[in-house]
Amino acid sequence: MCHGAAIDAFPAPAGGESFASQVQGFRFATPRGKRVAILPDIYGCNDFYRGLAVLLQQNGADVWLVDTFAGLGELPENTREAAFARRDRVRDKTFLDRFEAFAGAEKIGAVIGFCLGGLYVFELARRGLDADLLGLYGFPQGLPNEDPLPAPLDYLPQVEKPFTMLMGRSDESVGADNIARLEAIAPDAPAMDLTIYDGVGHNFLPFLDSDDPGKHAVAVDARDRILRVAAS
Repeated sequence: MCHGAAIDAFPAPAGGESFASQVQGFRFATPRGKRVAILPDIYGCNDFYRGLAVLLQQNGADVWLVDTFAGLGELPENTREAAFARRDRVRDKTFLDRFEAFAGAEKIGAVIGFCLGGLYVFELARRGLDADLLGLYGFPQGLPNEDPLPAPLDYLPQVEKPFTMLMGRSDESVGADNIARLEAIAPDAPAMDLTIYDGVGHNFLPFLDSDDPGKHAVAVDARDRILRVAAS
């Protein structure tokens, strides 16, 4: 599930400069660039996201890679089980309240979220955050949590803030039924620009490294949308 390692299609990962305010993370600064926040998946600020941050920085963005799991320690092992165990300790609404305050204070111009971060993009659209919003493989059914967020499928027709969500039709993590429900709701949710790619499931951006023409084309389209959102 999601991104556990770097990919060759991104530049070599870099550390970035630590920042700490309402939220914590790593900044890949570009003076006068559009301020772009990345909300990672359950694996956190690993080399995949550090490589993506460098790519966006090289394209002129001022990138803030947000550590959703700040204070919860490093993963003891790079496994789905360990990642979910740490994820379960995040209080979603409390984190999003802090992130929303951070985005306003730092004048963040775009938010790009993956998986868990994609769920957060749904919620930021519901809240009307004044930024360009792009999510990949978010969970329209919501996720269980001690401090849960509303389930997007329950509110999407009422959202007024435009946002984009990119999904794979064969996403077993989100579930075929939830993909179908999201697609059915889309005509009644005009604020949502929804793309459901055929032939891929969850975690399709790493297909930038794939030799399969169809999967590679999907990943290129998703990457190019990310670059457009991050552009000044």
